[in-house]
Order: sequence, then C-alpha cells, then structure tokens
Amino acid sequence: MEIVPPAVGRWIVGGAVFIAAAGILFEAAGQPLPRPRARATNAVAMSYQPVSTESANVRTALEVALHDQKSKNRRTVKLVSVLSAERQDSTIDNYRLCLAVDRRGRTETARVVVQHSNKDKWTVALWAWSACGK
Repeated sequence: MEIVPPAVGRWIVGGAVFIAAAGILFEAAGQPLPRPRARATNAVAMSYQPVSTESANVRTALEVALHDQKSKNRRTVKLVSVLSAERQDSTIDNYRLCLAVDRRGRTETARVVVQHSNKDKWTVALWAWSACGK
C-alpha cells in the first residue's frame, strides 16, 4: 500500500471542494429570477362590458366559435340565437358570448370566449355547454 504525501492529499481535497462550490454556484446561476409582484392597480381584472350582438367583431367571434366547434366535433352546431355578448378590453380583446344552439335536436346554451389579438388573430379560449348565467 502506498502512502500519499500530505501535500497531494490537500490538493485532492481542495480540488473536490472547488468542484463542489463551482457546481453549487452554476446551479444557482441557472435558476430563474423571482417575478416581481403585481401592484394592486394591475391585479384588478378588467370586467366585461355588454356590446351589441350585431357588431362586426361579435359576428366575427361568432363565426370563429362555430367553425372551431365544427372542426373539433366534425359536426355542425346550428345557431338558434345570440343571447348576449360582452367585451373585455385588455392587451387582447376577449369576446364572451352566450349562445343558444341546436345540438343533436335539442336547444342548449353555450358560453364561448373568443380572443382577438393585436395581430388580428382570432382564437377560441373557452367553449362551455350550459354555462350561461354562471
């Protein structure tokens, strides 16, 4: 068995400590910074305001919602009427529609939220059956 001189042992221990410390520092550097907390004025959500069911944007939102439902279910839902329409103005416009639709021969309601981005992109964020008035 070979005896290691004390100077070499110190180098080995020092190297191991250095590698461990470097690993901890690199791990800490890779962590994301905590997000700043929202101010009370920013935390209040914008509320929905009623809009005319005949407006051009409501009609576009309605077309997008019905097309989305058709593409997902491979079956067309027949619109009976638009019961209400609301708009939430924020960085993107949200249109919340309450629809009466004919679904498999029965009239049901659906709550639909359609988002309209600044880049003129329309997407359906929510389609919930029987959720009007909730």
